[in-house]
Amino acid sequence: MRRISAALSAIIGTIVSIVTLPFRVLQRLLPSGRRTRAHR
Repeated sequence: MRRISAALSAIIGTIVSIVTLPFRVLQRLLPSGRRTRAHR
């Protein structure tokens, strides 16, 4: 049971990193002048 939970946590971590990476790249590529002003 512990092995399954550890494997699941590792898989979830990899999926999260893969999903969040493109979003960060898009935010950097897109002109974030308006968004930064509105956010802050």
